[in-house]
Amino acid sequence: MGKLKSASDYITPATINYGTGIGYYTSHGEVSSLLQCQVFGADTVPSNADVGKIIKRVEGKIDDTIKTTYRGEIVQGEVHDFVSLRTPIYPVTHWKDYVGFVQLYYPNVRKIVRLEIYEGDSYVDIASAIAEYTPSDTVETYTLAFHVGPAGGTRITFTLTENNVNGFYNHLGNKTSVLQICSAINETYPADTAQFTLENSAKTTTNTGMNSGSYNISDFFYAAPSHDGTKVKISSLLPSDAGTICSIDEVIGSTTTPISFVDKESYGREEEFWTINEEGRIFFRTKYPFFQNHSVKVTYLTGAKRVPATIHEAATKLVAAEVLLNDDNTVLIAETGANIDLKTKYDTLMEEANKILLGKQQLLHLID
Repeated sequence: MGKLKSASDYITPATINYGTGIGYYTSHGEVSSLLQCQVFGADTVPSNADVGKIIKRVEGKIDDTIKTTYRGEIVQGEVHDFVSLRTPIYPVTHWKDYVGFVQLYYPNVRKIVRLEIYEGDSYVDIASAIAEYTPSDTVETYTLAFHVGPAGGTRITFTLTENNVNGFYNHLGNKTSVLQICSAINETYPADTAQFTLENSAKTTTNTGMNSGSYNISDFFYAAPSHDGTKVKISSLLPSDAGTICSIDEVIGSTTTPISFVDKESYGREEEFWTINEEGRIFFRTKYPFFQNHSVKVTYLTGAKRVPATIHEAATKLVAAEVLLNDDNTVLIAETGANIDLKTKYDTLMEEANKILLGKQQLLHLID
């Protein structure tokens, strides 16, 4: 059971931009208001961008401390056993309508992005809508256009261009191309290939074509190599199997080859599998893995859907404390002698924030 909303919730801004001091849990304006100092801007010390860097670090520390997150984050390739000694098996009784279940490491699952089960000779996808793409083995100039929305209607389009830092490099063979395309779609630093391509930053691809608003490709798609490393398996991040309205065009010269997203999911209490998302639990019914170790692989989007006032307060106080700690010359916040000295302010902010986080820590439940 989870609380739907509270009047005290912090409303996360629609556009998150750490470069301008706007984070998921707080913003530079909230911090300056708490410190009762001038609003941070491009010309202040620290600037709003500097405060944005602190906010990013603090949000990561909060998530690590409470062992959950209120930001949407993808957990990739989590492996679980499906062993008969620990999993009650058939026959199904009136009180149990599943063969077995797995308990994910993180609760508050927003979407099962990929659910791979081992069937004796290979892993099979049974969740979401997925497209498979095999890059060419030869060096060619081509693009990949990713479309969100049905053909013939208004669509959001993302274009990945070959031999482009925010696209992909394909001059080092098929498997390198696969990793490059995955990094471009996920908008991550290409750690697996950077030593060959000499890239030094994360890839990023924003939308093109007729649409409203500004989006990133990783808002809609997730990609991972196939098990043999020769194909890119691309999952839609739209709810459930709604990604079948998406498509990809491979454009080589004047030739366009369409690639469709295929519905892999049969979800429901009377279907192949079902979930309790708040608890992070997946129940298998009519399609399930072999009873073996490491027979389930799950990639999922996690993150509670609301930011409680307590998390917002803790984040704002932790950022404010770090701003105080770095305000060595007291240029930003003057110490007049009539007020609380800066060290006491820092200690108070840290103590109050840490008390909040201690009360929000998740418990580990062992299920036998």
